[in-house]
Amino acid sequence: MFISFEGIEGVGKSTQITLLADYLGQNGVSVHKTFEPGATALGAALRNVILDPETELHHPITETLLFTADRLEHLAQVVEPALAQGKWVLTDRYIDSTIAYQLGGRQLNSDQVSAILRLTSRVPDLTILLDAEPEEGLKRAKARADLDRFEQEELAFHHRVRDQFLKSAEDHPDRFKVVQIAGLDIATVFDHIKGIVDPYLGKEI
Repeated sequence: MFISFEGIEGVGKSTQITLLADYLGQNGVSVHKTFEPGATALGAALRNVILDPETELHHPITETLLFTADRLEHLAQVVEPALAQGKWVLTDRYIDSTIAYQLGGRQLNSDQVSAILRLTSRVPDLTILLDAEPEEGLKRAKARADLDRFEQEELAFHHRVRDQFLKSAEDHPDRFKVVQIAGLDIATVFDHIKGIVDPYLGKEI
């Protein structure tokens, strides 16, 4: 099974992925944790460029192409081999992040972005969207580390990203499950995620 975790900055995706991987392991499921961008050697180089606050990109589509190059190698080198071995793959960000940040945040031409995204051959079986107000997410991100190029964007950008995530969830209700994290501690959020994933345990996807 291929599960993506999505959401704005600072919502705790990596923490919840680690908890879910441990939980699945306790239930006899072999798991591979991964992330975008940066899970391959090429991806790590691209991640440094994409997230560096000093990076200046002058063509509107360049960023989308960089993320797509990372994703294609991620699929070929990491995701598809792990799935072929019978593992569950949990990824911190995937194609819906590109949609949210490029269409929502950057407000790019939807036809151009859609054409590029068609290069991605696999859609997740399940997408868990951790949702919070951008103000809260950015507050958490600032407490965690120095802000990257995306985290330094204006607040309106992050609101557009969140709105696009929620629109994607509305457009694909069979795949998306939204978990509102406002006011909840880590354990309570994970209880919600277990409730989402438990029905898939023991099933063939």
